[in-house]
Amino acid sequence: MTLHFWRPWIDPHSCGEGAQPERYALRDSGQPRYLAIAEGDQLIRRVSDPAQAWAVHTHERAVSAAREIAQVYGQPVDVVKLN
Repeated sequence: MTLHFWRPWIDPHSCGEGAQPERYALRDSGQPRYLAIAEGDQLIRRVSDPAQAWAVHTHERAVSAAREIAQVYGQPVDVVKLN
């Protein structure tokens, strides 16, 4: 049996832009620190401004993405909650 609880702040229909949206960014130990998706080629690039970083709307998805990217990068990737 699966229980599904509706949480408006992570409602997929509002893309996480509900009353209390959560936003997480990925960060590594390099400089600049935050990870983003490049516009033209869709490759991972580093940015210094967290506002330009790739924003993830749930902690679970951010952790999953961090693990997958860490496997490719060969180094740890941190999850940071944005305000």
